[in-house]
Amino acid sequence: MTILAYSSLITAFVSFILAVGGKHYYYWISAVGMYIFSFLAGFSIGQLTVGLTFIPIVLAIGYTFDWIKNKVHYLFFVCSGVIIGFIMVFFVDDQWVFFPFWIFN
Repeated sequence: MTILAYSSLITAFVSFILAVGGKHYYYWISAVGMYIFSFLAGFSIGQLTVGLTFIPIVLAIGYTFDWIKNKVHYLFFVCSGVIIGFIMVFFVDDQWVFFPFWIFN
């Protein structure tokens, strides 16, 4: 389980770096990798890293719909991801944050 968790974390970081480098579709892979790591990390660091998942998600949405055209737009989406992540970590129960994984319980 540990190998899977750290593999997803490494995948998230590498794909995020590739996405920042110009291959924007890698934001989706980064978001999925971070989400899987957050779930597998459980209730220790997983609760905090799930907030970071929302940064690549909103960037992926922004680039998919071609809403990000300059650095101001990019900064707006990054700030939106940070705010959404903060709200999800501190105000939403983990039961709802990790809702798709109820299948495995």
